[in-house]
Amino acid sequence: MNYLQSKQRLSEFLESFHLLSTEELATFLSAFKYQQTKRNQPITSFDDQNSRLYFVADGLLRHYSTMPTTTQKDAIVDRGFVLPSTFCLSAASFQQASETTIHSETIKRTTLLYIDRSVLDQLFVQIPVLSLLFRQLMERYFFEIERLNLILHLGNCQMRYEYYCLHFAAHIQQVPDKYIAQFLNISHSELSRIRGRMAKGKPIRAKASPSFVV
Repeated sequence: MNYLQSKQRLSEFLESFHLLSTEELATFLSAFKYQQTKRNQPITSFDDQNSRLYFVADGLLRHYSTMPTTTQKDAIVDRGFVLPSTFCLSAASFQQASETTIHSETIKRTTLLYIDRSVLDQLFVQIPVLSLLFRQLMERYFFEIERLNLILHLGNCQMRYEYYCLHFAAHIQQVPDKYIAQFLNISHSELSRIRGRMAKGKPIRAKASPSFVV
């Protein structure tokens, strides 16, 4: 996706909030820079401060962290995925200017737009309504984290997959199977078996709480 197409996608996303005037939107858009990435390219690393806010115009990212286990010093734990027309950030690192604990990496060729934290701080003064827009962005972010947290606490593998399909259907369509299996903490072969059982009409129905239905 080229620069103009990326800016158009970001513009459409921001316009959906119905908060910025035409002039404010143009000013905000002009502050973003363009970045084209390759497959499996790191965006943020563990020892860096996440000083940029990224918008995924096209492509796919994954979030993951590492933690020690009984068999591995740095076992990879997948934390989620970022699809097109979505902002991507490690919230704690971005807000507190601390080292990030979440690693971001492209799964395929990805087009990003980004804005530096220092520039964004200046725009908060210049365009006060941006504070409201970012409050709504953070609400979306934490709602998604809440849904993901609930999924990972379901003990049954098939129930986890069905609940994931229910709340993150777009991910099922776009994220490669191996990453879905890693995120749900199941093997690729188990994922295939679950899909086979569901295709035969033998699902284990997960009861969704209304609080998490989107």
